[in-house]
Amino acid sequence: MRLLVTDTTWNIAGLSHALLKQGFYVTEAANAEETLEYASTAEQDAVLIDPDLPDMSAAQLVSKLRMAHPKLVICIVSRRDTQAIRAEFLTRGADDVIEWPNKAPEIASRLRAYVRRAAGFCMPVIQSGLLQLDLSAMTLHYGDMPIHLTRVEYEMIEMLMLRNGAIVTRDQIMMQLYAWQDEPDPKIIDVYTCRIRAKLAAIGAPDDVIVTSFGQGIRIPIYSAPRDTKTAAA
Repeated sequence: MRLLVTDTTWNIAGLSHALLKQGFYVTEAANAEETLEYASTAEQDAVLIDPDLPDMSAAQLVSKLRMAHPKLVICIVSRRDTQAIRAEFLTRGADDVIEWPNKAPEIASRLRAYVRRAAGFCMPVIQSGLLQLDLSAMTLHYGDMPIHLTRVEYEMIEMLMLRNGAIVTRDQIMMQLYAWQDEPDPKIIDVYTCRIRAKLAAIGAPDDVIVTSFGQGIRIPIYSAPRDTKTAAA
């Protein structure tokens, strides 16, 4: 998952570092205007906002983001979480007020829960036939068989499955994986897709687990009923 973080204080910088260790991709914005620009041009799963912004009040930024991106997960990061602070930001459209410093694993779990619920999934396991993605454990299985993925391969699968069967373009995947940071040739997405397909094929998954739509992008159909009856019976 990619987080957009307003990195304006040492406190937020520490949180960004902690969340990188928890498996998130992090894009840093220097102020509110940059946050709005990044949110409008890139793939972001959640935005974490420092209340101490140099160019706009945090409450105003929350309102602008919520109006422009109704499903985006928006959280305020505060060194003190009072009832008044929480009420103000939740009323403006924030999903949560996160107190930091706090336990990074707990914050990571809350963020993953907010993102999957915003995508329409109530449980941490997303299923496509026998393909099962566990967002909490960051693991992928086909039936009972684990599929060992690199970090980039996992991020691709996670992005595709969180899109609930919708087509995802190569540009969207590139922005999710790299977000202006030393972007490689876009054909690298085809390389990653082939590698993932090879790993799936090696354990007996059908070819259409990942569907390519020529000239549009790729998707993973989301459905819960097993399609491979032989594997299901085994």
